[in-house]
Amino acid sequence: MEEIEPVFGAMGMDDFKPEYFMRYFDERSSKSSAKKDIKFLSVIFNWARARGFMCIANPLTGITRQMKVKEGRDFYVTDEMFALVYDCASPVIQDAIDLEYLTGQRPADVLRMRWDQVRDGSLWIEQGKTKARLQIAVEGELSKLIDRIKSRGIVGMTLLADPKGQQLKPFGYFRSQFDKARDLAEKLATERGIEFTRFQFKDLRAKSASDMETMANARKLLGHSTESMTAKYVRSRVGERVSPIQHSGYDKRDKSQS
Repeated sequence: MEEIEPVFGAMGMDDFKPEYFMRYFDERSSKSSAKKDIKFLSVIFNWARARGFMCIANPLTGITRQMKVKEGRDFYVTDEMFALVYDCASPVIQDAIDLEYLTGQRPADVLRMRWDQVRDGSLWIEQGKTKARLQIAVEGELSKLIDRIKSRGIVGMTLLADPKGQQLKPFGYFRSQFDKARDLAEKLATERGIEFTRFQFKDLRAKSASDMETMANARKLLGHSTESMTAKYVRSRVGERVSPIQHSGYDKRDKSQS
């Protein structure tokens, strides 16, 4: 609403035209946020038409299909992209990013991690999708993160909570704050001439697996049943490492030049 109101707030319900929204989309730096705004307006228009507050047809019918948004999934989040979003994020979102990256769990499992799961030097997890159970040692950076979250003094049942102590949900406060961080990161990347893709929060799970030292550890962290499944998961993001061709002709050429 912060971006919509200054542009469309003074217009009458029957004054909207499709081209207004295409221009709004084209001129916004964050295409993803612009498209969400426009979809929100479409819901309002349908509500208004059903109650007689709007006489014209919904001006957004069929328009959003033309609004292409580059929001990748099967790619590797580089350290540079990661740092840009992290530095632009609020403390709560920084905690969420760190917890996702350090544990490598599915976002839904990360957002509902409770304090009673932290005991006996481990973070005890039962994955929601596969029901796989694992315990992650609370040491190193994960230990520092948990201490940092405790120091904020926000009382709640879950490790990740909003300023009122309520559990973070995939939408609402968490989504708006993560979007703000990505919006600002995207703007800074454009200003600095840095390549940037608006990665999703769930892409941090793939980065965690890709950055692991061994495929065996990545498999255990992700809860996959086989290493081949993990290898396929990682390859789809970072590609497969291969060696260049070794041609005997190069050996002969090197000897002739020496």
